[in-house]
Amino acid sequence: MSNTLDLRYGNSSLALNKSSTLAAVRSGPSLLPTAENQISSRSSSYQIRKRSDLGNIEKPEAGTRKNSKSLESTINRTSHPAEIANVYHSSADMVPFVPTGTIYLELHEPDDDQARNDLMARHHLTLVKQEFDGASTLRVGDHRQDAVEVCAALQQDPSVKIAEPDLSTEGELKGFAIPDDALMDRQWYLENTGHNAGDGGGLKAGADARVVAAWRLLQGLGSSDVLIGIIDDGFDLGHPDLAGRSLHAWDFMRNSADVAPEPNLTSPQSGNWHGTACAGVAIGAAGAGKIVGAAPGCSWMPVRWSNLEPIEITKWFDYVRENSASIVSCSWSARATNYPLSTRVAKAIDRCAIEGRGGKGCVIVFAAGNESRDVNNPDGGSVNGFAIHPHVIAVGASDSLDEYASYSNVGREIWVCAPSSGDGARGVTTADVTGEFVDSIGATRPAGYVPGDYNEHFGKTSSACPLVAGICGLVLSANPELTAVQCREILKQTARRIGDPSLYDAQGHSRLFGYGCVQAEAAVAEAKARLLQA
Repeated sequence: MSNTLDLRYGNSSLALNKSSTLAAVRSGPSLLPTAENQISSRSSSYQIRKRSDLGNIEKPEAGTRKNSKSLESTINRTSHPAEIANVYHSSADMVPFVPTGTIYLELHEPDDDQARNDLMARHHLTLVKQEFDGASTLRVGDHRQDAVEVCAALQQDPSVKIAEPDLSTEGELKGFAIPDDALMDRQWYLENTGHNAGDGGGLKAGADARVVAAWRLLQGLGSSDVLIGIIDDGFDLGHPDLAGRSLHAWDFMRNSADVAPEPNLTSPQSGNWHGTACAGVAIGAAGAGKIVGAAPGCSWMPVRWSNLEPIEITKWFDYVRENSASIVSCSWSARATNYPLSTRVAKAIDRCAIEGRGGKGCVIVFAAGNESRDVNNPDGGSVNGFAIHPHVIAVGASDSLDEYASYSNVGREIWVCAPSSGDGARGVTTADVTGEFVDSIGATRPAGYVPGDYNEHFGKTSSACPLVAGICGLVLSANPELTAVQCREILKQTARRIGDPSLYDAQGHSRLFGYGCVQAEAAVAEAKARLLQA
């Protein structure tokens, strides 16, 4: 049978394509434990999973025992066999439709009970309810039946006037709209269609963090109650994408609330431009400037760092904890190849991760680094103490082709990767420092990495880190009751495996990609599901 079925539906027609990679499991306490590892999206009644996580649940061919063992094994692990269903998409888009198992039936002769009974017997249907005007609600009676396929057959019967499957799908509040900022189509890491604007090539459809899909599922861009702290070298709070939403800004270099970047007068490209770019990736505003961050609806806390020494670092983490940061994004580390954390610093990060956010803990995200080395190889003289701290989410980088970014650090402590720049791939479009300055020889130069207010060539793990931080903002917006540990686990559970499967160990971890590429839509779906189950 073709994977596409054309149904008469209402006063129109509906072409439904059966997914070969997804299946639906009814929401509730009887969800398969193994199915908790991957969620692609969520409808009102079902959670939609990769078939590979449920075993082979294709229907056996009629009259054969094909695949029946794996089917029976999968079904036996659920409380009720009917809790697994196929997933369909319309030909117009990829929004899921899940047949609930019930069918609306009208006969040309409404009072022909014999015809109705014959149809029920032939298609193994049971009567649920007698409706008005002689219509009936029927239910498929076998777990190997599919209500869409049954209705396709019923519609060919001359006694049938109407036969329609009841379909569960996702609702959408029409007060919400996806942002359409001028450069958003260049932000492929939010949604990669394979044809995003910008320099030609370097894209693979689906090589993204599923952020736009997460906004649709969340029906929002993040909650202002979620506060994302960003510790970095300076922030242009006058930038249109950063202005007006920051809280508790503090500069530990100046010991003031002025976190503005400082140009390097003798080396213009070495100014404090980094923090502005990172902030754009995480929280760039919707409809204000030209780009959009992963969590534009969240609040943010700009913290300008000072000297990389234990007492100063401790101040930074105590500050974000004391000022109620939900998430802390850190796209930096020590320059030294071998940098174990001092006890003072390790305990400051502990306090932040455990005691922050009213005892739920701050989610702490660190860039893994860009030296193509192991983050934890003491014998080889390579230790990134920040990335390997047990409460930290260490973020590596993949690229716009869904491949390992060759510069990204590796190791058993890498938690997830996120899309960023790469060889032969696209860079990251984000905010850049505005304005101009006069350098040491009297020349007027544009502030920032490039002329203008936006940079299309940001990247490396510096960009991957705030992208994950912004996604954590969406997760906590979906479920504010999550602890930092739970948020970290959700990223692990829902990450999308990329690259060669042989790179992943028995626990699903890869030294290059961590547990996979961060997947915002699935993470938000899991956060929402846990809120419903609480």
